[in-house]
Amino acid sequence: MSVQTQSTYPVFVMCGRDLKRRRLMEVVDPGGNYKTKALLPFLGKRLIDWQLEELRKSPYVEGLYLIGLSEDDAKFDYPIHYVPGETVSDFGDKLSWGLDYLEKLGKTPEIVIVSSCDAPGIRINEIDDFFLAMQEDPGKDAYISLVPEEVAEVVFPKSGRVVARFRDFDVFPGELFALSPRAIRVQKKVIGELGLQRRKINRAKNKIDLGPMLSYLAHKPGTWPLIIKYLRGRASLGDGERVLSRVFGCDIKGVIIPEAGFGMDMDLPEDYSRLEDYIKRTKLDQE
Repeated sequence: MSVQTQSTYPVFVMCGRDLKRRRLMEVVDPGGNYKTKALLPFLGKRLIDWQLEELRKSPYVEGLYLIGLSEDDAKFDYPIHYVPGETVSDFGDKLSWGLDYLEKLGKTPEIVIVSSCDAPGIRINEIDDFFLAMQEDPGKDAYISLVPEEVAEVVFPKSGRVVARFRDFDVFPGELFALSPRAIRVQKKVIGELGLQRRKINRAKNKIDLGPMLSYLAHKPGTWPLIIKYLRGRASLGDGERVLSRVFGCDIKGVIIPEAGFGMDMDLPEDYSRLEDYIKRTKLDQE
């Protein structure tokens, strides 16, 4: 009887910052004492510690690779890889640095996981659910975690997430996604452009839709039928997956994670207090 080997994956933890200091940092760290928000004090720990501690619990994690921090910036009492690179840099460049670092270590994974550093509400159960969904539908170039808006609004009302409204789901991106090395290399420029457009969105607005993504798709041949279908409220999540896969030349799969904390990062000053309350209820009160 053969024993199936469990797959494990490298996790890139994005720890950098924008060239211009965001309002969150201006309010929470007015003295400029912290290099990035990953290092902000948060309920007795650094903000990044909450996420790393959950990721470390997963049997699917091969290793944690910090991109945007050096050993001089932050030390840990467990194994961590520090990927060389600038703290302030393009998102696509950071992913490429991570791949280069893995290659120097002699590692050639079929897919890598990308995590933010500022989602302390992420939990081990949902992390493993994401990995299991990947393994149940293998061979994709990209797996995007998606949190239902109705789930998040109960816990974080008017959170201002960038919501995709499909016929079967109203969802926004969660705090883990996975990309194949091929997808990163081929679509590096696209990844950077979409990341820049996302940062331009004013998340303080009550209603935010897929403006940057729709604008990008509108310039691609064959996408207008989907855009019209989407705007009329008739497109399904499966429709979106198929068209995005064709446009980007990568097989893309959405993974529904019905947990509010999995999709709440810290972009605005009010997110800090919201997440404090959430962590006290879901983690500290359960210890």
